[in-house]
Amino acid sequence: MQVCKHFGVCGGCSSQNIDYKTQLKTKQDKVDALLAPYFSGEIKITPSPNIQYFRNKVELGFSRQVVWKIPPGQKKVIRDKTQPLEFEEALGFRVKGRWDRCIDLQECILFNDKLSLLVGAVRAWAAANKIAFYDQRKHSGILRNLLVREGKNTGQGMIVLIVAAPLACEDGFKKAVQSVYPNYSALIALNSGLSDGSGLTDIKVLSGNAAIQEALNIEGRQIFFELSPQAFFQTNTLAANLMYGRVRALIGKIRPAVLYDLYGGAGSFSLTCADLVGKSLCVESVEAAVENGRKNAKLNKIENVEFFFDKTEDFLTKNEINANNSVIILDPPRSGLHPKATDATRQSGVKNIFYISCNPITLAENLKVLTKNYNVVDVECFDFFPHTDHIETLASLELK
Repeated sequence: MQVCKHFGVCGGCSSQNIDYKTQLKTKQDKVDALLAPYFSGEIKITPSPNIQYFRNKVELGFSRQVVWKIPPGQKKVIRDKTQPLEFEEALGFRVKGRWDRCIDLQECILFNDKLSLLVGAVRAWAAANKIAFYDQRKHSGILRNLLVREGKNTGQGMIVLIVAAPLACEDGFKKAVQSVYPNYSALIALNSGLSDGSGLTDIKVLSGNAAIQEALNIEGRQIFFELSPQAFFQTNTLAANLMYGRVRALIGKIRPAVLYDLYGGAGSFSLTCADLVGKSLCVESVEAAVENGRKNAKLNKIENVEFFFDKTEDFLTKNEINANNSVIILDPPRSGLHPKATDATRQSGVKNIFYISCNPITLAENLKVLTKNYNVVDVECFDFFPHTDHIETLASLELK
């Protein structure tokens, strides 16, 4: 595979220059070493079905930044401090290791083959209208981020322009989007906070719809998910098909009366396994995800999933787990389980626990506690993020 021209500077990929089989072996070995104290069996790794254009969502940044000048033969920026600073405007992923700089994206293998064309069209629209890119250091400028989503299994898509202040030339942005993605929705949203992670307000639809649909195709069944600009969904749809299919197969062997879907997000596991369980209790601490999950249950006409807006550790403290014929699924953030949640899960008495982890380091830390009461009977990995160090791990635990 040809290495992207931005590789080495762009923060989007860290191992694109390494053969994909070698990438997988490195990830497998890392998980094996971390989990060796708790599991001695073979750890299988499932590759991503695609290693190019696999992401269903990317977020690019606009940046007004100082021009870097690297003299021939040098590896770092040399600046003559007697000369005034020169500035440039860039639209793309963050420079590796920097919060205040972006690459000016000209090609990318992550989203789809039209992303660079979209960047060019938006860049031309901004230049023609003299709209200032955001300066992360001074917190000035208008254009902050460009959020791009598409349904890999539905073909639907949306482009969201995130601004720091209202715009007067929205129609031009809509036309720029339609020149590249004529069937995608175009939206504009406000982020007036200091951080890029601040919530979006004043979301306005310029064309198309306020949300798109994506689907998971598992065992001939399609489960649909409505995705608003900020809705969470696994970033690699086709790899998610495989992992959710595996979890569904494990739940299908047990067919529990109750499924406790903890750190459940918008209920992806609950919804894909709903026909295999008596009922599912999905617990999530992000209110928007809970509302999204309820909408998705209605969208798929699923009635046996109940959503709880609560922290998992608080839910487990307030509610006694029914250990008889129940299963627990854990899908925590990178920080892993809250200590109270770890202890409550360990003492739950539930026979089967399936722990899905996006961070094998915190998985190992949590297993140190959980394995006081449980044995790890199987571990497998799913590669959702080719060309990076990240890996999804599924650990199956049984009560001792």
